[in-house]
Amino acid sequence: MKRSLKSFGFFCVLVLCILTVPTIIFAADNPVKVVHVALGNYGDHWVQLVSGAREMAKALGVDLTTLDAQMSSNKQVQMLDNAINMKPDAIFIDHGEGTALKPGIQKAMNMGIPVIIFDVIVDVDVTSEISQDDYMLAYMSLSKLAQDINGEGNIVVVTLSGVAPLERRMRLLPLILERYQKIKVIQQIAPTFGSAVITETMSLMEAVLRAHAGEIDAVWAPYDQLSIGALNAIKQQNLAIPVYGVDVSPYDLSLMAEEGSNWKATAACDPSEIGRVAIRIAYLAATGQEEAIPRYAIIPPALITQEDARKINLEAGEYLTKELVPEWGDSGIAWTPELRDLVNKSKE
Repeated sequence: MKRSLKSFGFFCVLVLCILTVPTIIFAADNPVKVVHVALGNYGDHWVQLVSGAREMAKALGVDLTTLDAQMSSNKQVQMLDNAINMKPDAIFIDHGEGTALKPGIQKAMNMGIPVIIFDVIVDVDVTSEISQDDYMLAYMSLSKLAQDINGEGNIVVVTLSGVAPLERRMRLLPLILERYQKIKVIQQIAPTFGSAVITETMSLMEAVLRAHAGEIDAVWAPYDQLSIGALNAIKQQNLAIPVYGVDVSPYDLSLMAEEGSNWKATAACDPSEIGRVAIRIAYLAATGQEEAIPRYAIIPPALITQEDARKINLEAGEYLTKELVPEWGDSGIAWTPELRDLVNKSKE
């Protein structure tokens, strides 16, 4: 009887040990499969996001597949359906029209496939939603604009319709105008979101500059491709109208740093960290570590002024680092001790 009890006790301890060993240690034998369904962009911001996702996937031994919709909403919907049929351990969707993607997202969640989204507004209870702090990004950029024009003047706003992060950023504009009541929006333009957005913005902005010659004190464009288009139009007409934006890339910094540049400041988050956080969350979801997953993950923002851009002085192929911008790099989001151990071992 004692021997039976000892055997049973040993068996219980053995089972307990097996059940409490972190799922992570099996990663090498059973790689987590993640499908990244991207609307695409090809701007530097998106390239860095993809790079961050791939970097983290490699460190965690994740089998990552990226499906690029090439800026086509219809194509992205089809790719989401393809991703579901691949039966991955998790799906990461970056950008896209929430209404169009909702059926596919709901289908994936109903099938038990964790879904992580970034910059998608959709009425589905997904696994986790990653976002830049769009309200703070807008606040930083608009506040800098207001300070630089001494809280008084006419501004032009360049935005996009139906794009989740820009819709959030635009919500801060009325609050800033309420705070600085001598600032007036004399015109707002909205080019089409697509591969020709810079060219179209430039064309629209040239017309605005002619229509309001001598009346514009600043331009606010809460997306860097819009900032570039507005900047080009202003430069083309040899005007000195300051531009304030949101988002950043090495190319943006080079434009800001140019002698005589009208691009005075931009607010941004580290796009690489967006990709890294998405893969960490996907890994945690796939390995049953739901308690470590944030329902909402917000990437910290930073304001980068023209003076900062000139000090940073990136070489070709270089990107921002935590040493250059303190808010860049590891946000600390969606880490566990086991995940850090796994990443550290991958570096050995």
